[in-house]
This record gives sequence, structure tokens and C-alpha cells, in this order.
Amino acid sequence: MITKQTFNDFLQGQEEATEMVYREYRNLAYFVIATYVKNQDDCNDILSDTFLKVLQSRESVKNPDGLKQFICTVAKNEAINFIRKDSHLVKSELIDEMYGESDKSNDVLNILEPLLSNKEVIVVYYKAIFEMTWDEITKETGIPSSTARLIYKQAKDKLKKELRYV
Repeated sequence: MITKQTFNDFLQGQEEATEMVYREYRNLAYFVIATYVKNQDDCNDILSDTFLKVLQSRESVKNPDGLKQFICTVAKNEAINFIRKDSHLVKSELIDEMYGESDKSNDVLNILEPLLSNKEVIVVYYKAIFEMTWDEITKETGIPSSTARLIYKQAKDKLKKELRYV
């Protein structure tokens, strides 16, 4: 969790705060990128570009609560820009998914992000959206299967509680 002080230090360009922001959000940003680009090397390159762009425009984030959404938006845009540049990677289904009405995964991500922690978002997304097994989630995230199950259960409980009031 990024504190207000860390956020302010990040805005001032302090190296330690910048490193903390990177460590906090790199897995989530990678996850967003990987929903568009399937090659691991490309995802790593896009992740670097994402954080470079975040650093270059960090002053546009007005409060700590907006930082996570800002990083996710930059990651998504960088992945889409990558796909556009490398048109040989583009498939018509992917274009339909990105720009058509069938793009439900981003709607889900937008709902989950404010309600759950980064780890919870990733585990729920992999389990519920991509229908991955616990072993696949462990392989992808490095989170032990039993821990991933616990995170998933806690996230479901949070969502039930939060969405009950909507």
C-alpha cells in the first residue's frame, strides 16, 4: 500500500519512493499488459515503457487514490500501442475485443480495482475471467496455491459485501 507520504515523495522524484511504487504496481501493470500481449519478452518491454511513461507524467496524478488507475491505464495504452505498431500481431478478434461491445474484461477490471488489493484483483481475474486452475495461477504469479485460494475467498467475501450496497 502506498502511503500519502510515499506518493508525495514519488511526485517529487525521490528514488526510494519511485522504487516502492514500482514494486507495489509492477505485477498489476504486467497483468494488464499480458491481457493484450501474450509474449513474455514483449510484456517485459512494455512494462518498462509503462513505468517510464508513468515517471514522465507523474505530475498528472493528483492524489494517491488515482495512482493505481493511472498506472493501469498507461499499461493498457502502451499494450494497445504496441499491438498497433506491430500489426502482424493483431488478430481481428483482438480488435473486436478491444474496441467492440464484447470487451467485458476491462469492465470487470474497472469494477474490481477500487474494491480489491492488487493481489486480489490478479487472483480473481485469473480465476474468474481466464478460468485458470490454481496450479496455473501459482505458475503465473508465484503465489502458492493455498494462498491464492485464500486470497480468492477473501476477495469474493469483500465483493459480496461491497456489491450488496450497489
